[in-house]
Amino acid sequence: MPTKIIQKQFKRIETKYILEKTVLKQLLQDLEVYMEADAYATSTITNIYFDTEQFDLIQDSIAKKYAREKVRMRLYDPQPQASSKAFLEINTH
Repeated sequence: MPTKIIQKQFKRIETKYILEKTVLKQLLQDLEVYMEADAYATSTITNIYFDTEQFDLIQDSIAKKYAREKVRMRLYDPQPQASSKAFLEINTH
């Protein structure tokens, strides 16, 4: 039987920025000294999230009620088509 781990010490924080192309180019040059691109550096991910008609999943997530759940379809294809391989993911936190 899987054990549910309740995380109390770690809080994930994501901060996203919009950059002009010239700033991005300079930033990538600066980071090259410290980082190495992996196989996913230029990959494209497309997500489609599913919810109820009343948006129960997102509302519970925002209100931090119950276990947060996500149901999504994810594609790793730069130009998704009907024949692209898709993965259905169900995540609970």
